[in-house]
Amino acid sequence: MKMNAGIWIGLGGGLIGIIVAIASVLSVGGPSGIYIAGGIIVVFSGMMFLFYKLFFGPMILANRLQKTGIPGKATIKEVRDTGITINNSPQVKLILDVKNSFGQIYTTTVRTLVSRLQPNLYQPGMVVPVKIDPKNENVVIIDFSQGIQPAASSAYNAAQVNSLKDELMKLQQEGDATRLTGISSRAIVKKYTWLGVYVNGNNPYAELEIEVLPDNAPAFEGKVKGAISEQSVEKYQPGKEIFVKYDPNDHGKLTIDHS
Repeated sequence: MKMNAGIWIGLGGGLIGIIVAIASVLSVGGPSGIYIAGGIIVVFSGMMFLFYKLFFGPMILANRLQKTGIPGKATIKEVRDTGITINNSPQVKLILDVKNSFGQIYTTTVRTLVSRLQPNLYQPGMVVPVKIDPKNENVVIIDFSQGIQPAASSAYNAAQVNSLKDELMKLQQEGDATRLTGISSRAIVKKYTWLGVYVNGNNPYAELEIEVLPDNAPAFEGKVKGAISEQSVEKYQPGKEIFVKYDPNDHGKLTIDHS
């Protein structure tokens, strides 16, 4: 996103308005005018700082790195909602495994806006092009000029595919048994890990590390695997509350309760 003439005109007009307001308060406000003017300065300074951190700072960084950044590739590990919305577009935090031009892989994060028309644009496992700050490799931006491609699962050979099918079938059978006899409970997702393959389309096969919160028993931690609907990936990110069923005699037997 570029800082066009309209943005600069709006900023200039706002600054002039603030200066005029402060001058008016100082001229007619009497002895208390200086305190009122000081209050106006503090409030607007705080607003401008917040606006810069959320909007102009990332915009300026993106413009700079599009020109000077080092091209690289990154695989999305997690997608988290930041709770911030700009022009009806939600901002997300992406946890990335970045591969730089030297073939080195490291983990970093980036915040970016998602169109409200494409809320599931970013998914764990997707490979996205990035630009890396040559001064600090932990600072990256998504390189929109190169497009975005989902990670392929074609690297799985026939033996691995058959093994995966067996694993999924076993999980399905164990999950069905636990759903029939298990106890329903709330749980908090602590970690979401994509396991490198999609199931029945673009549904990622993932492992969740969770904290189970039974109503009448102590909380405990566990892991659960399963295929997550591509439309529901955001609901299973760290910090989200989900429902599970567990065997009270064996806390290792857990399954996601989709009901």
